[in-house]
Amino acid sequence: MTSKGIFRLVCSMVFVQFLFSSCSSDLNYSIETTLNPYKISPLTAVLNIDVEKPCNATIKVLGKTPVEQTFEFNATKLEIPVIGLYPDINNKVVLTLDYEGGQLIDTIKIKTGNTPSHFPRITINKLNRDEMEPGIHACDIHFANNGKFNSGPLIFDDQGQVRWYLDLSFAGKMVSPFQRLKDGTVLMVSRHVIYEFDMLGKPLKETKISTNYGMHHDVLELPNGNLLICVGKRNNFIKLDNKLVASDSDHIIEFDRKKSRIVREWDLAKNLDVSRNDLNFFRPRDWLHMNGLAFDQSDNSIIVSGKNQGLIKISWNDNLEWIMAPKRSWGKSGREGKGFETKPYLLTAVDSEGKPYDKAVQDGRVSSEEFDFPWGMHSPVFMPNGNLLVFDNGTFRHFENNIHYSRAVIYKINKKDKTTEQMWQYGKERGQEFFSAIVSDVDYLVNSNNVLVTSGYLKQGTNLSAKIVEVDYETSKEVFEATLHFKSENGNKSSSWGQTDILYRSERLELKY
Repeated sequence: MTSKGIFRLVCSMVFVQFLFSSCSSDLNYSIETTLNPYKISPLTAVLNIDVEKPCNATIKVLGKTPVEQTFEFNATKLEIPVIGLYPDINNKVVLTLDYEGGQLIDTIKIKTGNTPSHFPRITINKLNRDEMEPGIHACDIHFANNGKFNSGPLIFDDQGQVRWYLDLSFAGKMVSPFQRLKDGTVLMVSRHVIYEFDMLGKPLKETKISTNYGMHHDVLELPNGNLLICVGKRNNFIKLDNKLVASDSDHIIEFDRKKSRIVREWDLAKNLDVSRNDLNFFRPRDWLHMNGLAFDQSDNSIIVSGKNQGLIKISWNDNLEWIMAPKRSWGKSGREGKGFETKPYLLTAVDSEGKPYDKAVQDGRVSSEEFDFPWGMHSPVFMPNGNLLVFDNGTFRHFENNIHYSRAVIYKINKKDKTTEQMWQYGKERGQEFFSAIVSDVDYLVNSNNVLVTSGYLKQGTNLSAKIVEVDYETSKEVFEATLHFKSENGNKSSSWGQTDILYRSERLELKY
């Protein structure tokens, strides 16, 4: 037995070597290291340590963007998660064990494999770390799979290196949106299954919901821990041209995550005009195309992003409060068009002095320099002051297909007067090169007062990419920009479903267990 300890090296898919730094300790211990312990998170590992004295532990993955985390175990048997390994190198991981009367520091080497060939090439175009939000860059990305999608959320660092990802190809379909809940759980959904993992890829819970409901596009964690979910519901119909047509994607459910049951639902058709088809060019049943939710804690209401209709506010008791959309073509609510008139709920666009714009702007036929409605929008989110931030895709802007720019935009809404004022925008000035007809995302970054803008599907000829841009809210200057160059290896690169890669959303996250 050496003074440095007893080493029983049991390795799984990885070669581990210990390099000792300067520390004087006679602590006896052994380590078993397992790379990718749950087979779906290849840039993670677990260290199982037996040590003769109770210890706390700190782990640090070395590199240009180091990842460090401390665990207060105070135990002799430690299971230490290692998150943020670099791909395709012999990672140096510093392990520090603190115990009463001393400290032991070792450096462990963990060899990883390369990332899959279909991953995007990532270019960092701009980086001003001093002005950026803390954390690194999480992507809800989905890879072409010959008419389906394989989902593989990933996190990359400030150098464009992928440092974490999940391989969710086992699901056989799109699993989205990738998010980390308040308790650290990684959560995503397929059509009928809610998946919960930890950051090692360990399955925590798999919940199947009733097949009468199909989840899609957005899942939102409520303050009480329940989930607010966009769904389609079987055997629901709308009347179009005196014919009943099965509808889709027009319900919301509240799901009790602890008891695994639906506790409430909302029917959007009850409060909207299902026959308004000015922006629905694809399927009559997809009259709304709900793609995003926001929860307003000030009055327990819900903001709905309906790509084919506009932004809608619904009360917790399922009453319509307002609609933000061009005023063209709105009629009666209800699945058969026999409900109330929806026009009185439309917000009027006003300037900074509270004066309404002219009819052409209100109807969405033109925009002013200071105001335009959002078109084909995604990802509504509230600012701290109550204003509403949204990604305005610009799809069929002004009911045409020849005006191509996307933007992040903030609106101030006066509920009493039923008016809306545009307060800020970013992206219009970038024109076609920032135009994403589908997907995309925005987030307000609390610590830096910046806005994170994700233009998730950029098409320049045959080249497909996405951009993630962090913008200083006060100056509208970029402090970070990255481009993800898609490969679409397993697709025909057409615009058909599952034939190209897409970046649905991105987040700024701290890479930790």
